[in-house]
Amino acid sequence: MSAPGITIAPWAHIYIGIPFLSGGRDRSGSDCYGLLRMVWTEQYGVVMPLLSGRYGNAVDFHETEPLFNELLPLLAGEPHTVPLTGDAVVILNGGKPTHLGVYAGAGYILHTTVQTGSVLQRMTDRDLAGRIEGYYGIKTPDTDTPVLGTV
Repeated sequence: MSAPGITIAPWAHIYIGIPFLSGGRDRSGSDCYGLLRMVWTEQYGVVMPLLSGRYGNAVDFHETEPLFNELLPLLAGEPHTVPLTGDAVVILNGGKPTHLGVYAGAGYILHTTVQTGSVLQRMTDRDLAGRIEGYYGIKTPDTDTPVLGTV
C-alpha cells in the first residue's frame, strides 16, 4: 500500500487486456467487480465474496444497483478524499453507483468495460470526470480496521 499515487502501481499492468465478461472472476474474463476482487485477492490477500448468480448482466444497472448498496458496508465506511493505491473506486452511471474500478496511482483507474476490456484510464478523462462517487478501502471481516486505504 502506498501513499496517494505518485506512480502507477507495479501490479496494474498485469491486469490490462482482460476481456469483459459479465459474472467473470478470472483472467479469461471479468466484469468490474470480478476485476476488483481479483486485484484485492492477488495483491492484498483480501478475498471478497464471489457473488455468483447474484446478477445476470453486469451492465444492467437495475440488477447491479442493489448490490452496491449491499457491498458498500464491506468497504471502509466513508470514502477517502484522496485516493490511495489499491482503493476501490465507485463510479456513477445516471447518478447511481453502478461501476467499480481500482485506483492504480498517478491519477489512473484500472477498470473494465464491455467496449475496452480492462484498461488503465485517467480519472480526468471525459467519460470518467464528474462520475467518481468515492474511493474506498476494505475492512477485514473480524475488525473495523481498513486493509486498504492506509499508509
